[in-house]
Amino acid sequence: MRGGSILSLIVLSAAILMGCEPKPQPINYGSDECAYCRMMITDAEFGSQIVNNQGRAYKFDSVECMAAYDLTEDGENFHSKWVPNFLDREEWLNAEEAVYLHSETLRSPMGLFLSAYADRTSAEEMKDEYGGDIVDYEAVKQIVEREWLSNGSGGRQMMNN
Repeated sequence: MRGGSILSLIVLSAAILMGCEPKPQPINYGSDECAYCRMMITDAEFGSQIVNNQGRAYKFDSVECMAAYDLTEDGENFHSKWVPNFLDREEWLNAEEAVYLHSETLRSPMGLFLSAYADRTSAEEMKDEYGGDIVDYEAVKQIVEREWLSNGSGGRQMMNN
């Protein structure tokens, strides 16, 4: 092969690999099952997912189930974590960059009262309406750890409620 051909092959290969960036997958509400609690995923404003390095999406019925999975599984193969914008269900937000409202008057499917927003302003507006606290993803994981994982139930007890 000539130098130009090799360079072209390298550029083409890089372009193909960059085009294969793992990203969120569509959730089939009403038929997909939560990878953590095994409940059917029904609410678009809460359905979340973790995408691994190979592009496989692990789908969850709530932010709290995704956070519990994140805390209990080996995340070495996790590429990214995604949550829906509560105000625009079609918009996927990077879970680690999203802003969350923890409000006991805005119930989520598994009962830890977590919803995600694209920015602090949106979360503040919802807080004005529903009350609660604005938190980041690390705080979400702390809430899940405290409310579910520290008592040994892993949140799965909510399935029976």
